[in-house]
Amino acid sequence: MEIANKAGSSAERKRILRPRKTIRFANGLSPLRMTGLGVGALVLMLLAFTAEAAATTYFVSSSTGSDANSGTSLGAAWQTISHVNGQTLQPGDSVLFKRGDVWNESLVPGSSGSAGNPIVFDAYGTGAAPNLTGYYAVPSTAWVLVTGNAWKAAVPATYTTINFCLFGSVWGQKVAAVSSNLTAQWDFYLANGFLYVFSVGNPQTFYNETIVPMALSNVPVMNINGRSWLTFQHFLVNWFDQYGVYVQGASDHLVFANMESDSMIPQGTQPLGFYVHESAPGPGDLKIYNSESFFGNKSGAEKKDAAMSFLQNALATVDAVSAREIIDPDKFRDGISKIIDGTVQCLNASTWCKQLPAKPNQPSIQ
Repeated sequence: MEIANKAGSSAERKRILRPRKTIRFANGLSPLRMTGLGVGALVLMLLAFTAEAAATTYFVSSSTGSDANSGTSLGAAWQTISHVNGQTLQPGDSVLFKRGDVWNESLVPGSSGSAGNPIVFDAYGTGAAPNLTGYYAVPSTAWVLVTGNAWKAAVPATYTTINFCLFGSVWGQKVAAVSSNLTAQWDFYLANGFLYVFSVGNPQTFYNETIVPMALSNVPVMNINGRSWLTFQHFLVNWFDQYGVYVQGASDHLVFANMESDSMIPQGTQPLGFYVHESAPGPGDLKIYNSESFFGNKSGAEKKDAAMSFLQNALATVDAVSAREIIDPDKFRDGISKIIDGTVQCLNASTWCKQLPAKPNQPSIQ
């Protein structure tokens, strides 16, 4: 499945994943037999099972948390996503991210849930959705003169690559990492934890705009690799140059709800809002509810017009099937129905349809 954002003047690309049929096993499970166990032993086993099944809720806040905390209460929240990535979570656990907070990191779950007990990644508190983003505005006081017209500013330790840097409303030109290569306005590079830029005098004064190196270069913002039974809800994912949500490996039974994935960075046919890289036989249970990636950087009216135009073209193609201009019409109709469903899903995107009631068995829009 590939749902590409509209970025710059790039053409959009859409592929709809068709869920596979449920695999049924030929042999049923053998009945469990217990012999030689007393009542006391049975009670102990039940208590152990209950303790193991107890779910834990963890809290994460980039503004008030600390990775030295337990993470199990509002006042003892974790701070970084990298710390979350390093945890061994249990089926039924929840990891809640504070609304209004921002992370320049990628979320890479290290554990799987189980049937009926997914691991849930969601939000808590009030305000804007938790924001996983590559956008990092360099503080005006961070700039230090290197030599001549070369200036530098420290960036977060998580920065390993910077392919894009925004100078106000102008995208900069990346040059080789030597200060002598900073010869023209908007030149930049990353080296040893510092962003280097060309500037005649202090960059804050010379550009009179915020300078924003993009933190998440060549990495997915949410990377689900070989994990299953996970639910993600109420996240804003933006300012990335590759993938917003990337599903790969033997991942399955995933839910993405009430999310927006919008690249904002103009890089050809990439970046892609939601992308599924199948490994045979591929996921058969992937649900996306009230999540927006189609036409991600357009206004609400433009999104609706574009989606309706796409839907009309799909219906016109169905007419061609009726006229026997396409071979194997039954299979084609089934494929078109998936496209239409996806388009209608777009029309129900969260950013401009927030007051609509949720459909049965779907998460509410908040």
